[in-house]
Amino acid sequence: MTNALTLSRPITPDLSRRGVAIARTVSDVFSPAVLGIPCLALGVWASDVPGTYRYALLYFLVAVPLPVFYVMWLLKSGRVTDFHLPDRRDRTGPFAISLGSALCAVGLLFYFAAPTVFLVAILAAFTQTLLLFLITLLWQISIHTATTAGLVTFAILALGTEASFLALLVPLVAWARVYLGRHTLSQTVAGAMLGCLTFSTMFAVRGIVW
Repeated sequence: MTNALTLSRPITPDLSRRGVAIARTVSDVFSPAVLGIPCLALGVWASDVPGTYRYALLYFLVAVPLPVFYVMWLLKSGRVTDFHLPDRRDRTGPFAISLGSALCAVGLLFYFAAPTVFLVAILAAFTQTLLLFLITLLWQISIHTATTAGLVTFAILALGTEASFLALLVPLVAWARVYLGRHTLSQTVAGAMLGCLTFSTMFAVRGIVW
């Protein structure tokens, strides 16, 4: 099995500049680091406990900046050429730091007795990240679609059918990743399925485990 990224199709001059610009914008706006913010906000809303925003801020400060700064350092030092790390071999270090930072943040949330609903949402996100890391060691799954589908699933289950329109974001992100040649269709579909499954499971065990 090759370690190199298998492009769905090469990026050629035939691709319209507008299409590439749109796809790159979609990839940036719906990158995992960016989606962490609405995910935390949704967790605060779903917990319905006064002051939960403080736990969200704590988690954000501990879990998010270090991995982002690490990838920025990789870019600045020339070790990688793309913030989105299209080559899965470049993702091991950032994943390890992300998981370590998130684990520290989760530990603090337990220590300070964060609301259960908020904790469960964070644990679901952590589990999703861990699964993505393990899969990435062997295969180029789409982290973008996994994160987007996870957030959309969380929103629909927490807010109700009124949030169903958000499901349109998943094929949009998948299109962007495939259009840019960063993933194959199967890699984006697998990511979306993983994201959906992670947060669906979280709600499926409600009343049983938590």
